Amino acid sequence: MMAEILKAAILIGIINVPCFAFQAQSYQLHCDNIDSIFVKRNTVTCHATRRDAFSFLVPTSLATIAFFVPNGPSLALSDYDNGKDLTSKMFNSDGSLKEGIESEVKYRDVSFKWDQSDEMATNKDGDDENSSKSGSQYKFSYQYPMRWSNGKDGDPIYFDRSEGINRKAAKGITIYQAPGKANIDRLQKATTVGVAKAIDVPKEFSRLYKADVVSGRTIERGSQKYYEFDMAAAPDTCGDSKENLGLGFCPYDDLFLLSATVVNERLYCMVVECDNTKIWKVESKELKRIRSTFTIEEAEEATITI
Repeated sequence: MMAEILKAAILIGIINVPCFAFQAQSYQLHCDNIDSIFVKRNTVTCHATRRDAFSFLVPTSLATIAFFVPNGPSLALSDYDNGKDLTSKMFNSDGSLKEGIESEVKYRDVSFKWDQSDEMATNKDGDDENSSKSGSQYKFSYQYPMRWSNGKDGDPIYFDRSEGINRKAAKGITIYQAPGKANIDRLQKATTVGVAKAIDVPKEFSRLYKADVVSGRTIERGSQKYYEFDMAAAPDTCGDSKENLGLGFCPYDDLFLLSATVVNERLYCMVVECDNTKIWKVESKELKRIRSTFTIEEAEEATITI
């Protein structure tokens, strides 16, 4: 019986690759050959390269198996009563809670304030970097699970102490302001000119220039529109490791959730990075929820709190 379940799981994984691993069910990125724009759609539109079909085969199959096998690492996320998935009942595709659902998970608030500038500014894991200065004009905020370490208790930041995980859930959470001025057209044409180029990524995220865009959409929070992209990168070589599929390329090893917006001709972007596909399988909803909580608002007082 178990063998049949595993075979079925792998078959489903192949059929759904690569949409299953990253798919979002609401607004999908639609790339027209003439005008690249964001269009509302009710069905999943998956944008994949030739590498995608194999790059997510292993993690997708594992994720599928987890839903079939009760003792898998996704046990805490599943409700086996009537075979329904508790995660899908509680969360929207972007990781935010559905209306009327109150989460038992507690979240840690992170916020900081910057003034508008023409210089590159970077905040990584709640701390300003590269001579970035706090200010009083705009407040940036997001949340991450309280069960993840804040880095002040002896564990690395984002270390998840949950049973069966016991490792960092995210490599990092970065918010940056791109240098110079920008207009919303840059984000609307991102899939034409390249997402990394459109959002002017810092050097530390140079892998995004060769990464694949798995999906994208727009979200409105208040009066501000955010452009969200799910991206994945693979190493150039993987040698003789088990990750080498023998097909001239390697599976993805770095996953990025981006949320970019333009405020007063300045481009701001959040990057949530996960460098482990096994962790992604377990923590993807929380990682997406972090991105869904990212907001920029006008502020008056200058403080940084975590």
